[in-house]
Amino acid sequence: MAELTGLRALVTGGSSGIGAAIARELAARGADLVLTARRKDALAQVAASCAGVRVDLVVADLGVEQGAEEVWAAAIAGGPIDLLINNAGFGAFRAFALTEPTRDAEMCQLNMTSLVELTKRFLAQDRPRGYIVNIASIGAYQSVPNMALYAASKAFVRNFTEGLHDELRGSNISATCICPGGTKTAFHAAAGAGDYSWLANASMMSAESVASIAVRAMLAKKRNVIPGLINKLSCFGVRLVPRRFASWFSARVLGKPKLVLPARKAAA
Repeated sequence: MAELTGLRALVTGGSSGIGAAIARELAARGADLVLTARRKDALAQVAASCAGVRVDLVVADLGVEQGAEEVWAAAIAGGPIDLLINNAGFGAFRAFALTEPTRDAEMCQLNMTSLVELTKRFLAQDRPRGYIVNIASIGAYQSVPNMALYAASKAFVRNFTEGLHDELRGSNISATCICPGGTKTAFHAAAGAGDYSWLANASMMSAESVASIAVRAMLAKKRNVIPGLINKLSCFGVRLVPRRFASWFSARVLGKPKLVLPARKAAA
């Protein structure tokens, strides 16, 4: 379990959820870490759980225009980055017409633009090597009412990563896309999620399970992986039905949004 000893991993959104679980999984395999997120205290707690490796913290907001540049400069100050885990992202479980334009712009910046910029900077390193992991969603396989922009942003991540994987074939770098379904994290509360159906609840996975699958897929240089049997069946099934039906069904699975969409918190 020490196959990553001597390598440095940058994990975005590393303060909780899948990002924190991936950080612990990488640390257990010997990788040094650079964790970035907006909450300093939460980052420190994750760092404390990653024993035996060096952990650098970068408190920054990748949802703003200069965020990726700031994070990358701080990350490489301690040496080159061998593993890039683009995990940071958020959603809004609400009809698009009812969300604030500033929230929409921040989502596009965080879920797509900063991910692309960090990937570009990773590849621009002198003699880059290692792994890129981009976290998408099963929402990347279809349209999702009340999460229209989020699902579209994850479709971008999926297509971008798969194309990048094929471009990098035969090189010292691999790119892997992970498309989780519902995961037991704070994502749902932050998105103002609704009353999920029994199917949505039955398919929920722990962040630790998703992280383990993600790291093993990365090491195997997989192109795209969907964690969980129900999620795999769901993504395969949408190929067999009209897109309109898949969209209608996803709305039934997710239920109705809550009345209050929590405000986005600024970086600490």
